[in-house]
Amino acid sequence: MRFVRICFLLGLLVTAVGAAEEKPFMSFFNPPAKPIPLEEHQSYGSQAMKTRVGYNIYLPPGYREPGNTNRYPVIYWLHGRGCSESNDQFPAAMIDAAIRSNSIPPLIFVYASGGAMSFYSDSYDGQWMAETTIIKELVPHIDSTYRTIADRKGRAIQGMSMGGFGALKLALKYPDMFSSVVAFAGGYRSAEGIQADEISRQIFKRVFGGDPQRFMANHPATIARDNQAAVRNRVAVKMLVGLDDYLLENNRWMHATLTELNLVHEYWEIAGIKHDLPRLSAWLGTDGLQFAVRHFKD
Repeated sequence: MRFVRICFLLGLLVTAVGAAEEKPFMSFFNPPAKPIPLEEHQSYGSQAMKTRVGYNIYLPPGYREPGNTNRYPVIYWLHGRGCSESNDQFPAAMIDAAIRSNSIPPLIFVYASGGAMSFYSDSYDGQWMAETTIIKELVPHIDSTYRTIADRKGRAIQGMSMGGFGALKLALKYPDMFSSVVAFAGGYRSAEGIQADEISRQIFKRVFGGDPQRFMANHPATIARDNQAAVRNRVAVKMLVGLDDYLLENNRWMHATLTELNLVHEYWEIAGIKHDLPRLSAWLGTDGLQFAVRHFKD
């Protein structure tokens, strides 16, 4: 059973058990059970949600060397549904190896926490503010805490599944913040699709208030239409999905929407891969990192 699927099942389990144990529907602070090589787990205080929000961060070789005053570009990574900042990650080892081999320049990689079921949207009742905390709290926190290039010219966003949905959504909605986006097997569900199973129905009700218009207002397809003039020739977009992925048709629809709007983007379908981040990452290799690097000065 693949890792992303395990995250999804864990999300189901937490939700099923949560009511009896009064556990929260979503947690935004999820330290790893044991240290993750090459990463540090940190947190910040969210004023939007009055809670601690976690993140994992990869710092490049030499970042903490005495006398180093260099500033670095940042890639933000958004996890999938049922997962957290401490799992469902693009491999830090691949990033580190690419930097050490000079395939890419040194950069910072931040694994954000978006809540396991948020679709990177603010909930209708203000309880879970995934979009707000990433855009208005996490990014400023990273820029004030680490030596970043605090500008869209040094900032990119990527993600898997629900995180692919979120990465594309945020890149298209905030083109003044991100120069590029890579969406791995994005979960571009329709208003009907978000009600297709019990966990999806709970998300639809508890995050979007059971309102199809609210859900679609947060959808990358809607945002692409509404914001196409600001996005065109400004945000570089790359999408990939496995040919055996259950979200293939959703990705084809999103691809068709961007094509219809004449928004230039890369789109790849990969044979023999299901909804599987490790295999997508292995297939892509450093290309997604290099894609971000090429557009850091855009």
